[in-house]
Amino acid sequence: DAVFFCPHAPEVECDCRKPLPGMMFDIGRRYGVDLAQVPMVADTLRDLLAAQAAGCQPHLVLTGRAAALGDDELRRLLQQVPRTQVHEDLPAFAQFLLEREHSTASVPA
Repeated sequence: DAVFFCPHAPEVECDCRKPLPGMMFDIGRRYGVDLAQVPMVADTLRDLLAAQAAGCQPHLVLTGRAAALGDDELRRLLQQVPRTQVHEDLPAFAQFLLEREHSTASVPA
């Protein structure tokens, strides 16, 4: 029910332009969520750094801009943002979320 974007030019020093986490903080406030529980999908290092800075769970999809990453570039990117989970594409990420939800729902209390 909302679209979030940074309206500022790159030369404007704002906190909502990635890799700074201001936009994610706005999202967390709007929806009253703990960002540590929020998965953030990215296809660039800048997006992953924003996820990390906001405390979100970083996920990289190997489509879009990330499709052009070579093995060495991918390795360097993952070293810069530890705990990043990698998915082949958005459907694979969605499947990961569904499986994670199913596994946590089936664990007895």
